[in-house]
Amino acid sequence: MELYGNEHLLVAGIIFLAALTQSITGFGFAIVSMSFLPGVIGLQTAVPLVTLVGIIANIVIWYHYRRNCSLKAVKKLAIAALIATPVGTLLLDRIPEAIALKGLGILIISYVLYDWLDLSLPRLKSSIWAYIFGGASGILNGAYTVGGPPVIVYANCRGWTPKEFKGNLTAIFFFSSLIAAIAHGWQGNITISVGRFAVYSLPGFALGLWLGIILSTKINPLTFKRITLALLMVTGLRLLV
Repeated sequence: MELYGNEHLLVAGIIFLAALTQSITGFGFAIVSMSFLPGVIGLQTAVPLVTLVGIIANIVIWYHYRRNCSLKAVKKLAIAALIATPVGTLLLDRIPEAIALKGLGILIISYVLYDWLDLSLPRLKSSIWAYIFGGASGILNGAYTVGGPPVIVYANCRGWTPKEFKGNLTAIFFFSSLIAAIAHGWQGNITISVGRFAVYSLPGFALGLWLGIILSTKINPLTFKRITLALLMVTGLRLLV
């Protein structure tokens, strides 16, 4: 019973950290959660859990930046992501967890390196790129709930402002997460255990968002982001070995 309680407390702490990171820096809820949760509760439980909690996170953040959301800018990304997301949920059940965790580690490390290197990227004017990056995001969202990296790269290529970035991307993530949740439910991945973890995590999630809003005015977001990225790099390397 003590182990059971400690496990739920640890999961709630990870969700708190992920929500705090998202609230301060504007990114990272899913990727922070998925860096740590699989080692505690396994990939099969972590993915639907982060999907469910992530729906709430995206609603809250999108509402705050809703005036900066352009349906025209996200339409093609969203269509591709919605179509591809169920494909990702199918992959979750068909790829051995050991291989999937190494793939997740590579994805996390790639994301950190992309952010650290601050690469100069092309503008990607052709509309076909929206379908390509949106589709990649949907597959990764369905499989690992970390659909952020492809659309973050796309957003930077398109030169979106920080507010457009948050308003547009959270709209995409909400719809793709909703489709992913339906697909996971259809496949039986949303179990009683997942629901229990979600309920236990909600207080930590709410506290993280609230505390992040307060701290964002007192802590340099860039400094916090660098610390978070360094932590993610260590975690990604750990998943590989």
